Amino acid sequence: MSDSNEDKKEKVNNEVDEHPLNSTTDNDDNQHETKREEGKKQDDKKEEAPARTEAAEITATTDIDLATEDDGISQPMQDLVVQDLDVKDESTEAWKQDTTASNKNNHPLESVVDNVEVDPWAQQKQEQKKSQDDDEEEDEDEHEDISLLDNEESHTTETPSLPPRPPIVVAPPPATRGVTAAAVAQVENVDMQEVLDNDTSHVKGFFNTEDSSEIVDLEVTGQLPDWLICEHFTVGPGTYDIKYMRKMEIDGELQHVSQFYTFGHWFDSLPLVNRFDIHGQRNSISYRNKLTCKRLISKIRDNHGYSPRHPAGLFKTKTNQTVLTKLIGGSGGGNKGSKADAEPCGARILSNIPGLEGRLFCQNFANHIQELDPFDMKPTRLISWNEINPAFKGYSSCANGHHDPRTGEYINFTMEVGYQSTRYHFFTLSDRNPKGTVIGSINAPTSYVNSFSITRSYIILVIFPHQANGMKYAWNESILDSFSFKKSQPTLFYVLSRESGKHIVTFRSEACFAFHHINAFEDDNDNIYLDMICYSDDTIAHQLTTDSLRNPSNMKPSRLAASEVRRYVLNTVSYYSNAKNRQASVPSNGSSGLFGAFRRSSSNTNSATSSAYSALPEAAYEKLLPPSIELPQINPNYKMHHYNYLYGLGFSASSAIGDGKIWDSIIKMNVNTRSVMGAWYEKDCYPSEAVFIPRPSNGPEDEVGEDDGVLLSIVMDSARATSFLLVLDATSLSVLAKSYLGTLVPLSFGRGSYRLYTL
Repeated sequence: MSDSNEDKKEKVNNEVDEHPLNSTTDNDDNQHETKREEGKKQDDKKEEAPARTEAAEITATTDIDLATEDDGISQPMQDLVVQDLDVKDESTEAWKQDTTASNKNNHPLESVVDNVEVDPWAQQKQEQKKSQDDDEEEDEDEHEDISLLDNEESHTTETPSLPPRPPIVVAPPPATRGVTAAAVAQVENVDMQEVLDNDTSHVKGFFNTEDSSEIVDLEVTGQLPDWLICEHFTVGPGTYDIKYMRKMEIDGELQHVSQFYTFGHWFDSLPLVNRFDIHGQRNSISYRNKLTCKRLISKIRDNHGYSPRHPAGLFKTKTNQTVLTKLIGGSGGGNKGSKADAEPCGARILSNIPGLEGRLFCQNFANHIQELDPFDMKPTRLISWNEINPAFKGYSSCANGHHDPRTGEYINFTMEVGYQSTRYHFFTLSDRNPKGTVIGSINAPTSYVNSFSITRSYIILVIFPHQANGMKYAWNESILDSFSFKKSQPTLFYVLSRESGKHIVTFRSEACFAFHHINAFEDDNDNIYLDMICYSDDTIAHQLTTDSLRNPSNMKPSRLAASEVRRYVLNTVSYYSNAKNRQASVPSNGSSGLFGAFRRSSSNTNSATSSAYSALPEAAYEKLLPPSIELPQINPNYKMHHYNYLYGLGFSASSAIGDGKIWDSIIKMNVNTRSVMGAWYEKDCYPSEAVFIPRPSNGPEDEVGEDDGVLLSIVMDSARATSFLLVLDATSLSVLAKSYLGTLVPLSFGRGSYRLYTL
C-alpha cells in the first residue's frame, strides 16, 4: 500500500476520533477503568454471573463517491453508523438462570384458569419446540446477518474501532431488571447497586435491536389485577441500519469497504414484534419478541439499498437504488407470491381481523397484511386487500381500520390513485362475509390518510391539504417526497352513508394535519362530533426522521411541533341526504395529472378552486385541551359513543420547553371538563403507546366505569439502557406493576393490540 493510501486511512481515523460522539478524554478513560477495577473487587465477594451488555454508537460520514458494482453508477456513500453490542461492564451483578421444575410448572404459557374461553397456552411449549427445530438453522444464519459487528474476511477496510464509553456513575437499583438465560428463563431482582449511563436522552431508543426465540419469565414488581389474563402485542422499530460490503478503488487497488444502509424515518425501520403473556391471578408475565423481516434484511444487504415495488412503501428514506430498479420490479417484496417476511409491516398489529383466517396480523401504509404465527410471531403469509377481493382496488390503504363490535364488521379503504384524483374504496369484512363487499367510493384529492372515523351510520374521511398528483405519487417510493402541504387549501370532511354507500356531503375547515383520529359519534339531531389530534401543518412528519431523533440538535424547527385536541362538528348531516340539498362535487387536485404543470400556470386556477370550496358547508371546531399529546387512546367500549376520558403520550414540564425533546409522559384528560386528570412520569424514561384494556364486567349488577381498566406501555429506561413493561391503573394512573425486560426495546409509533380472556 502506498504512502498516500496510509495518509487516507490516518485521516479517516482522525475524523472519527474528532466526532462529537467520540469526545471521551484520556482522563475519562482512566476513571472508567478505575471504577471497573473497583467493581471487579466487589464482585469477587459475590456469586459470579454474566455481565450486563450495553450499547455504544458512533456515526462517521464520508464524502467519497462510490461506484456500485452492479450498475457502475456513482452514488454518494451513506452515513456510516456502527453500533457496538459487545461492550461489557464487569462490575454489574448478573441475573441467575433458573430452570427448576417448579419454575416450569408455574410458567404462564403452560396452563390457564379452567374457565378461560380460549386456551392457546396449553400447546404453546410443543409449538415452540417444533418451530425452533424447523427454523433453527435459518434463523441463526439470518440472526448473524443483523449484527452491526459482522467480522469480515481479510482484504477489507473496516470502520475505525470504537473508543471507550464515557464514565458511568453508581446509583440505587430499580425494582427489577433481567436478561434471558435459557429457553424458558426466570428474571430475578438484583440486590446490588445499579450502573447507570450518563446518556439519559431518548437517542438510544432509535438504534437496532436483536430478537430471541426464548420465552422469558419476567419478575413482576407490584400486583397485577386478577382479571388481567391476556396476550398483549406491540409492533415497532427493530432494524434501522443494515451493514453491507462494496468495492472501492484506492490507489489502483480494489478493496472491500463496509457501509450501512440506514432507514431515514421513524416509520420506515424494519419491525420488531413483542408479545407479553400476562396472568393476573398468578401475578406473572412472560415475554418474547421477533424480527419479522429477516429475508428482506438479506435482500437489502445484497442490493445495497431498498426500493419497494409499490408506492407508499417508505415514508422518508432514500432507496440508494437507480431508477432501473423501479422498472424491473424493485429490490423489495410486495408483489403477489412474495415471501411472508419480504415486506415490512410495522404500522399496526391486530389480534384479529374479522373474515380473515388467522390470529395475528401486521399492516403497513400500503395495502399489505402480514399474518404471523400467534405464538412465535414468525411470518406465515403476506396478502393484499385486492387478493381478498378484486373490487378492493388500489396499491395503498389505511393501517388503522375500524372494527364495529355491534355488527362484527371490519371497515377500511383502499386508494385507487389516478391522474386527476383518487377513488377511496371503503369496504367491509366480517366472519359472515369473509370475501367482503364495497360499501361505497369517494372521489377526492390524493392525500396521505393515516386514519379515518366511523359512527353508527356514517364513515368520515378527512382529507388534509397534504396532497400530491397521481403521477408523482406513483413513481416516488417515499410518501413525504410525493406530498406537499398547501396552507391555502382547506381540510375536507367527506361523509359516506354506511347503509346506502352514497357520498352524502363534504364539509370544509381551515388547513391542518393529523396522524390520528380519537373518536366520532352522533347525537339525536344527526350532528356528528369528530375528535382529532391536530397540527397546524405537516412539520411533525418531517421532524420524526432518524437523523433528527438520533441527533436532536439537527431537528428543524428545534422544538417538536405542538398538537391540540380539536372537536369538529358536522351539523345535521341527514339534511344533505336529500338529493335536492346535496352539493356539487368537490374539485380534485388542481395539479393532478400529466398536464397539471400547465394548469398551474393559469391565474384563474386558485380563484376557481377557492370559489368551489366556499360553497361547501363549514365544519366548526373547538379546542378541547391545550397539552400536546400523541397516540391517543380511549376505552374501546366507548367507540362511536359520547365519552369522557382520553389517554395519550405527552410532555413533562422539563421536556415541554426543551429543544429536540420527545414525549416522556402518559397523560389522562377529561375532554368534557377540558382538564388534565393526571400524568405518569419517571425521570429518564420514555413510553411508547399506552394501550387501554377495560376491566370486564362480572355480571349485570357489576357496573364498569369508563376509566375502569389498565394501561400497558413498553417504557425505555434510558439511564439503565433497558426497557420495562408498565401497568398503570387507568383511573388514578398509579403504578400497579412493572417488569424489566432485560433488553432495550426501541421506541415505537406503531399501534398495539391485545386478546383478553374472560373468566
